[in-house]
Amino acid sequence: MTYIIAGATGVTGSAIAKDLSKSESVHLIGRNETSLKALAEETGSTYSLIDIENPIPTKDFQKTVEFDEIKGLINCIGSIYLRPLHGSNIEDFHSVINTNLFSSYYLLSAFARKMKNGSALFFSSVAATKGLSNHELISAAKAGIEGMARSAAASYAKDNLRVNVIAPSIMDTNMSSKILSSEAAIEMSKSMHPIPKIGDSSDILPVVRWLLSDESKWVTGQTIHVDGGFSTVKPR
Repeated sequence: MTYIIAGATGVTGSAIAKDLSKSESVHLIGRNETSLKALAEETGSTYSLIDIENPIPTKDFQKTVEFDEIKGLINCIGSIYLRPLHGSNIEDFHSVINTNLFSSYYLLSAFARKMKNGSALFFSSVAATKGLSNHELISAAKAGIEGMARSAAASYAKDNLRVNVIAPSIMDTNMSSKILSSEAAIEMSKSMHPIPKIGDSSDILPVVRWLLSDESKWVTGQTIHVDGGFSTVKPR
């Protein structure tokens, strides 16, 4: 049985791939073949390419991942977009929705029927449930992921396919590099969290392991916040 990791060459995706490949068969999905090939060689994994901006038909894409049974799907494809509505245009909206929400739909629709007794895992954001200024587009996309996951959890419960979401706050990744571009910006971001730190893969990996494992066999349709309390707790 195989685990699929999409967006595998990003900071979070590669951390999950390296961790999971220690004990499981892993198939990587991404758009940069050079980076994918290097990660596949490092982790002993297979890989396939996808350009989510110009995806091939789902049935054709399924043929690039030739496994009869898939144990888990983790979608790490995503983006950060921070502008108010009046500073955005329709192309920006389509791009944010496509990268975040469409990629999740596309992958789950491609592989759900091969994932009986499996676990599908998606990434949202604290911005999906907490109103944050200049987050309108990314909030819409991430909230869509959470809604889709809950509905899919209901649809595929008969197959014992569990569908869950992790919603982090700001993480130390390539996507957040512009936001965390100075020590002052980093300290400001930390101070917004009851537990004052920037998230990293070590905060995410234990939750990923748990949601993929049989220890969470009665957990589905959930959004789990890994955000230092930002979504629910007001610091002093």
